[in-house]
Amino acid sequence: METRLILVQDQVASMKATWPALKPRQETFESVKWVGNLRPQFQSYTICIVYRLAEAPVVKVLSPKLIRLPKNEEGHLPRVYPPANDPSLCLYDPAADEWDPSMLLSQSIVLWTLDWLSCYELWLMTGRWTGGGRHPSIGTEHEAIQ
Repeated sequence: METRLILVQDQVASMKATWPALKPRQETFESVKWVGNLRPQFQSYTICIVYRLAEAPVVKVLSPKLIRLPKNEEGHLPRVYPPANDPSLCLYDPAADEWDPSMLLSQSIVLWTLDWLSCYELWLMTGRWTGGGRHPSIGTEHEAIQ
């Protein structure tokens, strides 16, 4: 079955209708960057989503700075990709084809970001990551921070 690619302009329209707090920046025919606030439970976070047509979206937390727990058995900051000083969130397993360019970011990536942030808040309180998932092996699409 062939994947139907969703155009950047359609991603932007869907995001605007569903998540108006996420504002498009640097929009072109082939890419867009959204910046805005999400509040999963206790804290409001400013996030950035960068999407290039047909590529995996990259999501980062701009503020507040993500807290590390250096002696935590799950890693000092679980489920993120390098670099350590500017990590991007690990929201899905690329090897399992959980996301593809036929999916609206507003109905997948943003919801998964909210879930990640909720798990992060709980991890800060308990030291245990409840969001499941796994880190890809070295040499795959991204190399996860441990």
